[in-house]
Amino acid sequence: CADEEEYVQSRKQVVLDSLRRLDIDCPPVLPHIAFLASGGGQRSAVGLVGSLYQMEKDGLVDTLLYLGGVSGSTWAMASLYSDPQWSSNMDAAVSRLSVEGVYLEQALSWLSERAKEEHFSLSDVWGVLTSAGIMKQMDLRHLSDEASRNATNPYPIYSAIEKQCFAEGSVGGRWFEMSPHESGFTEMGLFVNTSLLGSKFKSGELLETKPEMDMVKLQGTGYRFAVLLCVFPASMLTKQTRLYGNKAFRWCTDTSVPACLLSTDKMYLVDAGLLINVGYPPFLGDKRDIDLIIAPEYSAGNMFEVDYAAEVNKPFPKIDEKILEDKDLPESCYVIEGKEKEPSIIYMPLFNRQNCKVQLLYDSVAPLLTDAVKK
Repeated sequence: CADEEEYVQSRKQVVLDSLRRLDIDCPPVLPHIAFLASGGGQRSAVGLVGSLYQMEKDGLVDTLLYLGGVSGSTWAMASLYSDPQWSSNMDAAVSRLSVEGVYLEQALSWLSERAKEEHFSLSDVWGVLTSAGIMKQMDLRHLSDEASRNATNPYPIYSAIEKQCFAEGSVGGRWFEMSPHESGFTEMGLFVNTSLLGSKFKSGELLETKPEMDMVKLQGTGYRFAVLLCVFPASMLTKQTRLYGNKAFRWCTDTSVPACLLSTDKMYLVDAGLLINVGYPPFLGDKRDIDLIIAPEYSAGNMFEVDYAAEVNKPFPKIDEKILEDKDLPESCYVIEGKEKEPSIIYMPLFNRQNCKVQLLYDSVAPLLTDAVKK
């Protein structure tokens, strides 16, 4: 996407200036650093805000080229990006979490309007509960509104998965990414302008422009039991990768689109944490050419999916067996060094043997004691 590339090029100057202030010498090619927060519901939403708060105080946020999230961490991202200057104003983001929140009447009014729409679903309910109840705001802007912003903040990538393709095990049709400029299927390279999410298509042609979903609705995809209905009809995928205005560009044939997408008129997006609890897929390979992934873990989900990377033939570093063995009682930080085109990973479990030793020991021993008592 040319627009993303333009943003990233501008952002690189911010990153370079930040690294110089930290007295970090850069190689001829500036390192591409992505901060990929795990899922984990409210815990990950609050955890991400806390992590970025401290990073801002330490002058580290401006070293980030990208910010990616799944599940609960996307709630925090949506809230953060409501402030165009959030990366230098994390005090406001933290303060927002401690206020009383949104008036019930405001939340019910939004929900009442959604109920009049053609595709009202449970994701609308979860979205308003998340935005109003947890993140303490009703964010009515659209993701595409950020397309015209300058490069003050890291470039955001939100992730979800397509429900039917996930159930059928289709590789290409599973992972769905959303950015301010375009949204679509990561592995197939099928994208549309984000401003067209929700519009109607037929045979790859734009039939009717519908209002783009707001950030309240988008947050509904971060709940494991919510489904975002009809982001855009599957019929548009048979003849195009990118759609600008009402012009469709032929790229693939029907045979290159998974059957799980062609068998329905609609697509259903659900929490990406059901597949992988961190948004690696959009950041693997040549498209964004990431050198370093900073991966804080705020939950007990599966953070490492080397099988997925192998399935889609993307470079991913080998995970030391010790890290996997330490899962129930991890260290506070691990560095996984990538080779050649593999990204290096800094993995930081929030709950670790340094700050939660007693609780982690209890969690690991309790099942053994329970089994012993039953026997």
